[in-house]
Amino acid sequence: MEVVSFIWQAKYGHFLRAEANVNALTYPLPPRTAIIGLLGAMLGLEKDSPQHELLGLKVAITGSPPQKFWHRVKLRKDPPTALPYTVKAKDKGSESSKPEKAALINQEWLWKPSFLISVALPTKLLLFTDLVNRLQNQQWHFSLSMGLSELLAQVEYQELSQAQNLPEGEYEIDSICPQNLGELRAKDNVAIYLLRMPVNVDKERVFKHESLYLERHGKPIKIHTSHAWQVGNRKLVFF
Repeated sequence: MEVVSFIWQAKYGHFLRAEANVNALTYPLPPRTAIIGLLGAMLGLEKDSPQHELLGLKVAITGSPPQKFWHRVKLRKDPPTALPYTVKAKDKGSESSKPEKAALINQEWLWKPSFLISVALPTKLLLFTDLVNRLQNQQWHFSLSMGLSELLAQVEYQELSQAQNLPEGEYEIDSICPQNLGELRAKDNVAIYLLRMPVNVDKERVFKHESLYLERHGKPIKIHTSHAWQVGNRKLVFF
């Protein structure tokens, strides 16, 4: 299986948690659905079509959760009154316009997020070849972002590798790992917790969530699994 790896980074990032309320919390790492959207922007796929066009996509995410901070944003609730087609000399625009209604919302943002993303698309070889060429030549159809469209991101091509499926056993996995794909083994000096994140979305915008093992500082996680892959000098679990 061919795997292409790239670094996805930005100054700021925000991936809205599904359970967030008025205070918009963020996931510490990008959900698989956000990566699907990123690839769709690279390839020029229409809105809401990447999840179908990229069916069979395999993703591995490596990196440590970045620092977070709170940012207050102004969200407009009501658009202002549309400008008239004709304007008379006696009109006073400021007195006749409708006041703008806005709300200040707290958002939790990621500070300097940077992740190593590895993807494979064994069922869509033409799309995968196009993706590799675009990564190598830094050519995108749409602007790339880190969650929110306002948070512009950079993507840097790393390598194209041949992944080898490893036999069942205990491995120190460098990527985050779905709970249902491996059994956690005890290891000193690591801080592992379960994080429930969206992994897929259908055409009705219904999200599917799974629990994933995540090490707080991005250290390898010792897992007994039959889903480990050797990609270069890294051991990854794709989902």
